[in-house]
Amino acid sequence: MHRATRRRTLLIAVGATVLTVVTALSRVPSVEALGAPANGVALASTLHLPVAYAILSPLCEGYDALTLLTLSQHAAILAWLVVLFAVFRIVRRRALGSAGVARRGLHVEAMLFGAVILAFVAVYVLGAIVPRPMAALALDDRDEIAVDIHSHTSASHDGRPGFNADANRRWHAAAGFGAAYVTDHRRFEGAEAGERGNPAHAGDGTVLLSGIESIAPHSRITILGARRGMGVETNGRVDAARMAQLPALVVVLTTPASLAWIPETLRLDAVEISDGAPRGLMFTRRLAPEIEQFATTRRLALVAGSNNHGWGRTASAWTILRLPGWRAMSPDSLDRAIRGTLIAGGNAVRVIGRSSTPLPRSLAAVVATPALLLWGVVTRLSAVERVSWTVWIWSLAALLLWRGRSRRDASDDDETLPFPSRLPNGDKFATVPPLSRRTWGPRAAH
Repeated sequence: MHRATRRRTLLIAVGATVLTVVTALSRVPSVEALGAPANGVALASTLHLPVAYAILSPLCEGYDALTLLTLSQHAAILAWLVVLFAVFRIVRRRALGSAGVARRGLHVEAMLFGAVILAFVAVYVLGAIVPRPMAALALDDRDEIAVDIHSHTSASHDGRPGFNADANRRWHAAAGFGAAYVTDHRRFEGAEAGERGNPAHAGDGTVLLSGIESIAPHSRITILGARRGMGVETNGRVDAARMAQLPALVVVLTTPASLAWIPETLRLDAVEISDGAPRGLMFTRRLAPEIEQFATTRRLALVAGSNNHGWGRTASAWTILRLPGWRAMSPDSLDRAIRGTLIAGGNAVRVIGRSSTPLPRSLAAVVATPALLLWGVVTRLSAVERVSWTVWIWSLAALLLWRGRSRRDASDDDETLPFPSRLPNGDKFATVPPLSRRTWGPRAAH
């Protein structure tokens, strides 16, 4: 490794360390209240990070931050990658000169570009399928419970293969949920399997409750409490007449996009202010003010749904309900208590979400997505995570310096020729020290 390269490595390590340490002065909470009903209510919650999460913080925090981006922000990161690749290759080809350019044709550049795109896709795919530690919400009030009102299993046509009810339960338990509704498309097998595996009391483990996702005029809804045989939907569409006969069920508007088109006659009890799917994140974050106004006008509770189909390991938001004594309830009693609280609304229901990169409101903000992403991550780190990041930074720097030195030593060894020349000295021969390539050849004779 050349001296200039070593200097750059050290400068980058020092700069990264300074950024990690100094941003502690501007630290922001890792969770935030979502929606108007939560205003004035103490957050009284934090993120619990397992030891493995803290150790792997650069990886876990990075993937969590990527998961919470909207589609336009993902596109911005890809665009930056393409631009940086193009700039690097242009500079590289100029440095090689005409001879180097001749040796490396456009097909080589195309192959390199394809490799970069494949690496980009691989990062996202690995984040979606590889298990990793999860950040969990920790509530200070034991009478509060975190609920997910919208999740799926492999019983849904778009659910991840193998993501059965047990896997759904483990995912929600790792994220700090006390209960979750399994709302598969058109089917109840996942919800029924989840209910069969429930603990006797809600406080003994994460409880899975039954529901279904259906289609209504100009909207998608989840119906909490729905079970097989109730007849609340036909061929994937809600049966409004049957729903009117079951007032104890809770109807939630999910992934709200066209609020102006929602008919007044559609029965609704709640609306998602946060939906964890990529498309849902885009709509709920962009239309948050409109959703709050819609909820106020129609007297609906604001809730959050993970819309998890088995991909990824990041919970974007939690619906928090205050239910005194919920830990001693049976799963059926908990289900009724949750639905009754959602119908009543008020301050007993609030939503807490993960802090994320701000939604871009201008082209400049979209262009600045990578910088805003990095800033958001480092300003949310806990003290333990900052120590972990510092250790990772200097471990990586030490590895690069060590590899560079090893390559330099190997290069020096290759430059020395093991050529023991012997010159006549009477009846004996004198051994001449090996000659290096730098002094070998015609020039050395002059």
